[in-house]
Amino acid sequence: MPSGPGDLPPPGSGEAADPIIQQVMDAAAPRDLPAADEALLLSQGRAAWLAETARYTQVRIQAATARRDPDNGGGAVVRLVWAGADPAGTFLDGRPAAIHFTQNGDGTWTRIS
Repeated sequence: MPSGPGDLPPPGSGEAADPIIQQVMDAAAPRDLPAADEALLLSQGRAAWLAETARYTQVRIQAATARRDPDNGGGAVVRLVWAGADPAGTFLDGRPAAIHFTQNGDGTWTRIS
């Protein structure tokens, strides 16, 4: 099992590398949210990022985690690694992104950045 960034596949490895990237991200920070919150945040984070990258083509999310955000008490951060071609046509994989959420009083989550 991969244990750190040195274990990441080289850029351009394609979709076959995505599970390895997910393993590295999972190992980097232990799960610290209730399973239902984690699933909801991953779904909201993926949807938000796909909307954010609507101008790009060939977009896929290679891996994602949802964890508590130490810089936002009571909040969470969805960290993504994604691939896609920017509007100029340059395709890159291994692009990082982070989407921050705050939890509402009713248990729902709202994106804050």
